[in-house]
Parts: sequence; C-alpha cells; structure tokens
Amino acid sequence: MKAFFTRKNISIVGGIMILIAGNSPATILPFIVGTLEDGFSLSRSQVGLIVSSELLSIAFSSILFGSLITKLNLKLTSFLGLLLIIGSYLFSSTIEDHSILQLTRIISGIGSGLLIATGHNILSSSKNPDFSYAAFTLAASLCGATFVRIAGITSEEGGYQYLFSTFGYIFLFFTTALILINTSILKPITKTLSDESSKTPVVVLLILGVIFFSLPSGGMWAFNERLGIEIGLAQSEIGIVLFYSLIAGLLAPVLVWSIGSSYGRKKPLLICLSSILSCFFLILLTMDKFYYWIGNILWNFTVTVAVIYVLAAAAHLSKDGKLASWINAVSLLSQASAPLLFGFILTNLSFIYLLPFLAISLSISILCILFTKNRLDEAI
Repeated sequence: MKAFFTRKNISIVGGIMILIAGNSPATILPFIVGTLEDGFSLSRSQVGLIVSSELLSIAFSSILFGSLITKLNLKLTSFLGLLLIIGSYLFSSTIEDHSILQLTRIISGIGSGLLIATGHNILSSSKNPDFSYAAFTLAASLCGATFVRIAGITSEEGGYQYLFSTFGYIFLFFTTALILINTSILKPITKTLSDESSKTPVVVLLILGVIFFSLPSGGMWAFNERLGIEIGLAQSEIGIVLFYSLIAGLLAPVLVWSIGSSYGRKKPLLICLSSILSCFFLILLTMDKFYYWIGNILWNFTVTVAVIYVLAAAAHLSKDGKLASWINAVSLLSQASAPLLFGFILTNLSFIYLLPFLAISLSISILCILFTKNRLDEAI
C-alpha cells in the first residue's frame, strides 16, 4: 500500500482528475443539447452548431497544446484550463443570447484542450500506461455516471442555467489536482511518436478507425436525451438510464484487467465495434423504453472497453503520449462534427433515418481495424 502512495503515483491521480475534467463536456453533452434547445427555442441544427463549436475548440486546442505541452509548466496549464472551464460554465448560466453563449462555449473548449493535453502528458509518464489508462477509464466512468445523474436532475429543475452553474461549482473540486501534481518528478520521455510509428500504416489506420467509430457514437450520445424524450421518457428518467449505462462502464476495466492480452487488442476491438452497431439497431428499430435501457447499457460498456484498448495501443505505439493525445483530439473532432450532422438530419427526419449512416461509419471503422493485421497486438 505504501508503495502505491508514491509522489509519481499521486501525480498520476492528479493527471486522471485533469483528464476527466477536460473530457467532461462530452459526457454531459446530451443534456446541454436538450436544455439549449428548450431554453433558447433553437432548432436541432442550431443547437448542433453550438455544441460542435465547443467540441471543435476542445479538439484543436488538444492538438495545439499537445504539441507544445513538453515546453509548458503542467501546473500552470492545469490552472489556466480549470480557470477557463469554471469561469465559462458559471458565465454560461447567466447568458440569454445564444450567439454569446456559443463564444463562451468555445472559450470553455480551449480550457478543456489545455487539460486534455496536460492529462495525457502526465499519464504517459507512468511505467505501466495500460494500468494508468484503465484506471482513468474506471474513474471517468464513475464520474461520468455521477455527472449525467446530476445533469438529468438539474436540467429538469432549472434548464441550462441550473445545469451550467451546478457544473461550474462541481469543477471547483478538480482544482485539488493542482496540489497532487508534482512537476519535478514527471520526467519528459525522449522516445517520440515520430521516432517510433509516424511512418507506419497502423497509426493512420488506428486514427481513421477512431474517427469513424467516434462519429456515430458522438452523434448518438449528443442526441440521446432527445431520443429518450421521443421514446416517452422524462429528463430525470433519461438521467437514470444514462447513469446506469455509465455505471456499466465501470465493469469494462475489470474485464480488460481480467483477460489482459489473452486475445490481443484487435479481436476485442472488432467485437466491440460490431456490438455497438447492434445496440444502435436495437434502440432505433424498436423505439421502446426497455430496449432504450438495454441498448444504452450495452453500448456504453462496449464503448468503454474499446476506448481502453485503443488508448493502451496508442500508449505503446507512442511512448511520449502524443498519439494518445491525437486520438483524444480526433475523437472529439468526430464528436464535434456529429451533432451538426445529426442535427441537420433530425431537423427534417426521424431517428430511424440515422441507421444507414451509423452502419456505414462503423463498417469503415471495422475495416480500418481489420487492415492493421497484427500490428495492434505486436504493441503488447
């Protein structure tokens, strides 16, 4: 036990907290979409543009700061990122003009990008990145489940004002990460992505696989609350569904730790992608409350398993953590594009018309993983 509480491990815990805070806007995205649509009487395409702007800001900031992070002070980037997020959330709760709100969400996205770049840099310093990212996923699932439960309650009780103000205060707790992070013991890694794998096709295929996996997942997650409303659930009920869905994600790291590398990484990823597509068909073809429950739980569990395997592969292919940061960024870029695309489709059509797009996108992702041959397993 004493060996666990080393200064480096405590810094890793701080990095996990920073990474959770940076990715949190994507977690509560369904309720941001729903409350903005109701609060400002916007069309789904207009709401999609607002949330896409924030996610694009997060993604581009992650790429920019991820390239510069080794030259920056990690405590300073953590402080600035948290300051921008907390300030933006509290200010967003007072805004009555959706154009000003969009600008504020972009600023919040810059803060999130700073935190994501910082968090990946800290976790990449771990001796066992597989364990660190599995621990991050476990903590993210637990926090995510709590966040969506709170978001469901606050959305129903006070709309976007109550939602943003509540999470502004919640993120104050994450400032404790500044105490945990010890920059003096986080030594930079000299082995870089360009040294190891930038010229190999597996990196391109992995990134493409993530893009076409994140597009349908991000779009479905963004409009999950609206889908639940259309099926006939109240916002608080949807919050409960998403809470248990994210709780199911807590079992994913346990599964990964249990089976380890027995089946490599490629086979589990292919199973996960196929399962995700099956869940989408189950939910959208039935439009039933029971299958909405079942589909969401299975979907979130398999997504979490897939994320662990992807980040573990990225951490081994790129020892400096840059590939993991890029994958986080391109995932958010895909999620940023998804609400805009899904909002355009759903403005004139029903949810079932999303199925062809979902099927094509996930099929491309499956092909990308297939074409990696055994390279993902070689990284074990």
